[in-house]
This record gives sequence, C-alpha cells and structure tokens, in this order.
Amino acid sequence: MKRSVAAAYSTEPDHDGLPRTIAESIYHRIRQDILWMRLAPGSPLRSDELRARYDVGISPLREALTRLVSERLVTSVGQRGFRVAPLTAYDVEDTMMTRIVIEREALAQSIENGDIAWETALVAAFHGLSRNPIPREPGAATEIWARHHRQFHMALLSGCGSRWQLELAGLLFDQAERHRMLRSNFGPQQKLKRDTEREHRRIFDAALSRDVDGAVRALDKHYKTTGKQVVAVLSRIPRLVPKRA
Repeated sequence: MKRSVAAAYSTEPDHDGLPRTIAESIYHRIRQDILWMRLAPGSPLRSDELRARYDVGISPLREALTRLVSERLVTSVGQRGFRVAPLTAYDVEDTMMTRIVIEREALAQSIENGDIAWETALVAAFHGLSRNPIPREPGAATEIWARHHRQFHMALLSGCGSRWQLELAGLLFDQAERHRMLRSNFGPQQKLKRDTEREHRRIFDAALSRDVDGAVRALDKHYKTTGKQVVAVLSRIPRLVPKRA
C-alpha cells in the first residue's frame, strides 16, 4: 500500500488553537459569519463597517478579506471593494458535482491504498462525529459538530496520496458547509428530515471494508441529497441578496 499522506497533509483547518496573528483571527471570525449567514450572500463588505464590527485595523482586515477571496467566500471586482460571494442554485449544484468528481477518485484511492494510519484516523474521526449529535441551532455544540464533520469527510480522503485532491476537497467542503447552513437556517425541518447519521455510517462502513463501489455510491447519495435540499430551500427564499449595495 502507498503511504497515507494524512500525516504529511493536515485535514484540519489551520486554526489549531489561538490565532497566530490579528489578521488570522479576523479571517476566522469573518469566515464563520459568512458560513453561518450572519453576513448575507452578495452583501457588500464595507471597510468602515467591518473595522467597527470586528474592532480591527485596515491592514489585517484587508489581509483577511484577500484570503477569503482566494477561498471564493468573498469576491472582489476592480475598485468596487469586497462582497460576500453570492449563492445561487447553480453555485450549489456546481459545487456538489465538482465535489463528487474529485472525491470519487480521492475516496477510491484512499480505500485502495490507505494504510493502517489512514484506517486509524478514519475510525477516530467517525467516533468523534458519532459522539456529537447533529445540532439544530447555532452555538458551541454546533461549532464542535461542524469541526468533527469536516474531520470525518477529510479523513475519508486522507489516504489518496494527492495533496491537490485534498486541498481542493477542503475548499469545496467549506463551500458546501455554507450551503448546509442555509438549509439548516431557512429550511422547514419537517420537509428536510433524513438520517444523516446513517448516511455517514454507510460511507464509513463501506470505506473501512475496502468496498470502493459501495463507499462511492453512499458518498454520491449523501452529497446529492444535501444539494437537492439546499436548492429546494433557495427556491422558497424570495431574495437573499440585498437590493442595494
């Protein structure tokens, strides 16, 4: 088996403790506000308002925004300044299908080539996810679950042997997490019922059993179910983007 890259490539976000710089701290705060829809899709990110909101100077703020542009959570057009990236049904479907393209291959390679370190990381990640119930509202428990959720999905891919696949998968995961937050915040819960825990279990069991076809099918269904629900929620929201900049 090829050596797992899990030890060489962190599947975690880079906030492994206290932020190292002011810019990093502001980056994480703005990023969370975007993911949790506290900053609406398409809304302008005016410098004066952000400096007051986050109590930060212009230099670290600009550094944080530039980093978020690279992650496609923020857009910048010429001299017009920054905006929260828009969110449309096309964005949701495009993200979902691109994730599937990348992760099918990464998951297959992990299952075929992942070593004992990969299996150990996957078991630990699934255990952490399964011990934290899916939250129904924002709060500390939700942040903890979201961290375990990311760890699990990245652990599945961490034995693929490709740094690029892992990096792209991580970026796309964060885009999809924004979609998931939208569904949770605006979707009628009675119409969005699903057994997400069972979906994760099916992916985990197939991966650990080295069942490539079963794992890929379970992953596809998991992502497509979420994508369809998010698109359905978007169709019921009159307008997420503010009328004026």
